[in-house]
Parts: sequence; structure tokens; C-alpha cells
Amino acid sequence: MAVLVDFDGERLDVVAAEGLTAAHAAQIRQAVYDGRLLRFPDPAWRCAYLGAGEEKACFAVRDADGRMFVLEVIDERTYLNGRFVGGVYFGDHRVPGLAGVPKSARAAVGLRFTGLVKARQWVHGHEWARFLWRPDRRSRLDALLTAYLRLVLGARYDRYRRRYSDVHERNVMFEVRPARARGVPVLARDLSGRVRLVRVGLQPIDLR
Repeated sequence: MAVLVDFDGERLDVVAAEGLTAAHAAQIRQAVYDGRLLRFPDPAWRCAYLGAGEEKACFAVRDADGRMFVLEVIDERTYLNGRFVGGVYFGDHRVPGLAGVPKSARAAVGLRFTGLVKARQWVHGHEWARFLWRPDRRSRLDALLTAYLRLVLGARYDRYRRRYSDVHERNVMFEVRPARARGVPVLARDLSGRVRLVRVGLQPIDLR
């Protein structure tokens, strides 16, 4: 399913990558961090910041052909093997330009990348904390949709909580899927403003 994604004000179509090639690996191994986003030798590659925790920062990356994947940039000093449960990992990379680089140059403590980067599948969706009626802003409909989806998908979320030790509102996603896929039917706007019928399921992104 093609999706519009905002990259620093530039809205581009993306599809989830199904795998990475040797050419992707070569680009990833030459990545550098500018204090906010990852940069690559190929100027056609785009990056969007997804978030960070105690052990890694995650970035969505769009290649020159519009295929999207995620890079988890690890701090191995604190890494506890938080996993993308049920999803696909494409491989690990050692990136010299990211070794010893702090996520925030102004922070005395916190994430310091060690050069290990894990590439994985990209998931289109929203955190369990809040499903968004439209992806570019908050809406009064968010609370209604979130409550509805939590009601229907709550049993599955509880199963994750029983099995894993650290399930919370930010590491389980409402995954937005095509209308013909399995999941809960929901009407939602995309980034272009179009109202679409989609299906919503759950996807854990960082469980231990």
C-alpha cells in the first residue's frame, strides 16, 4: 500500500520495503548523523525521525525508489534486545560514522551510538497511546477512534502484556493496513486529506 509521508515538509509516496540489497547495505554503512537525522551518500535518500528510548533511536528511511524501511541505531552499552515482534529484520550493519556519536551533543548523559545498526520492516501506523484520524494533526475524533480500537483489540494487547515484561503505550502500534487485509475496519484520512477505508491491527515494535 502506497502511503504519503512527510520528510521535513516534503511529502513523498512510500511503500514498505520487502528486503534490502547489497546497494542498500553500502549506503547504510556510510551513514552519518547530523544531530537530528541520518544522512547518506545518495542525496535521493530521505530520513524521518521516529523516536528513541534508553537503548536506541529509530529512523524511517526512504530509498531512491520510494521503498521505506527502519534503521534502529543502537547504544550497545544499554541494549536489552528490544525486538520487533512478528515483524521482519533485514540484517545488522556496522557503521563507522555512527560509532561514539551521541544522539544529543548537548546531553551529558543519554544515548551514545556505538555503530551497530539494525535494519527492519517499516510499519505504517500510530502508537497505542493515540490513533490519529488524520496523520498531520490532532483531532476530536482521535479519542473516539482510539477507544473503539482499544475495545476491539484490547484482548490481543493484554496477551502481549502477559508474555512480555515491558509492554506500554509507545511500543505497540496500531498498524494501518490496506482495506483488503485482516484487521478492524476504520475510516481515516491520509496525509493528502483523502478519507479511506483501512484495516487496523497491532504490531509490537520494541518488546523484551
